[in-house]
Amino acid sequence: MRLAVLLLTTLLVAAASGCAASSGPPPEGEPVVVRIWHQKDAAERDFLERWVAAYNARQDTVRIETLYKETEELRNHYVFAAIGERGPDLIFGPADNVGTLGVTETIRPLDDLVPQAYLDGFADEGLVRYEGQIYGLADQIGNHLTFVYNPELLPTPPQTLAELAALGSTLTRDVDGDGDLDEYALVWNYTEPFFFIPFLTSFGGWVMDDDGNPTLDTPETIAAIQYVLDLRDTYDVIPREADYETAKALFRDDLAAATIDGSWSWAGYREAGVPVRLAVLPVNEQTGLYARPMAAAKAYSLNPAVPDWKLPTVLGVLRLLTDDAIQTDMARELATIPVRRAVRQSDVMTSSPTLTQSLAQIEHSVPMPTAPQMRQIWDAMRGPYQLVMNGQVTAAEGARLMQEQAEKRIADTFLN
Repeated sequence: MRLAVLLLTTLLVAAASGCAASSGPPPEGEPVVVRIWHQKDAAERDFLERWVAAYNARQDTVRIETLYKETEELRNHYVFAAIGERGPDLIFGPADNVGTLGVTETIRPLDDLVPQAYLDGFADEGLVRYEGQIYGLADQIGNHLTFVYNPELLPTPPQTLAELAALGSTLTRDVDGDGDLDEYALVWNYTEPFFFIPFLTSFGGWVMDDDGNPTLDTPETIAAIQYVLDLRDTYDVIPREADYETAKALFRDDLAAATIDGSWSWAGYREAGVPVRLAVLPVNEQTGLYARPMAAAKAYSLNPAVPDWKLPTVLGVLRLLTDDAIQTDMARELATIPVRRAVRQSDVMTSSPTLTQSLAQIEHSVPMPTAPQMRQIWDAMRGPYQLVMNGQVTAAEGARLMQEQAEKRIADTFLN
């Protein structure tokens, strides 16, 4: 039913969409135009635009055109366009989009289109799969959280969750004596589910099973929620309230010794004068499990509407956009983590403490699910989790509500 709605909606938007399909090759002497839609952030967008300009300038047989869209807009507009056999030739986005694009059949498997020798050059996480087939070639893996600390305030990062909890007794202070805490051991956006995931995994919990069914109402979820509550209410490690911008400001202004944040933030902290260092998130000594964040590859996928005459050109561009050379330059300039094996073993990685620690965290991470149910699970987690943090329900009740709402949202989306 929902696929039929998408098909009808396509008729309304296809006229405004870029066209992947065409009647045939361009006239002699004109370049083949390869269109790419993407959601790269500002620094990556600037890098891509410079790379494309240089590529277009050095040859005249292919012209690459890029268009930036926000993540939600990118996914929705692309699905509508591709169902109508229109849209860009390639789409670039996070791996968790692949489930939605796969179930709507708006991307094409790459297993038989890309030489096996080239595929073998990728680390496994650089080949984005859905239902066993490769649907995306990544140019990086990231979007992961790490423990970010100021060595002037915290010389040695905590190795265990117990050590993390103990920091409140030494690093959280009422500096001016007015009865209110002014400096904290740790700040992070702990009310957002994505930032809760490392603690969920450290207690052995997870968001779904292999069939995409939510697994939120468990003792592991309850224990993880309670640990975060205890950091705040028992050990005074974190502020009573902290959204992302508040946490960022406190760490940037030397009012917190550490934060939990992603690669998108590191440069900004350094520009503000914070001598940032990275560490792997602590291990839970009770379970023996590390606090593992989600990590997601960002990958290019192929529009099924690309015609046969154009396919070799588009696949050639896809290869250039994911090969060793561009991933080396991205790692050096943007501190992204490459997914080509040769680049991971190169000097660009081993000579950078930031990249080395970032890769160490990725090695203690969990791939973000590509199952389309992940979107409904995120939405279901947020409300109940924040009710717990606001003191309106218990950790156990919050876990029950997460599960209940996730099951309902998935049923409403996929079964109606």
